[in-house]
Amino acid sequence: MNKFLSTEWEVMTTTDWTGLIILLVVAALMTAAYFIILKPANRDKFEQYRDFVNHEDDMELDREVKHEHAK
Repeated sequence: MNKFLSTEWEVMTTTDWTGLIILLVVAALMTAAYFIILKPANRDKFEQYRDFVNHEDDMELDREVKHEHAK
């Protein structure tokens, strides 16, 4: 199993290194984004963007009543 999971670093090409670096950077950015967005202290900061996609300039949104969450 160790042979199967081992990596020969000296045989890696420039494309391999580029792909590895991109993978690690994207994984780190996604992890940071999840922690920032899902942190309870930041809820109010991101709540204003809750209906960003569905929002129209002339439409007043009351999401809780519209979606029947507040009864």
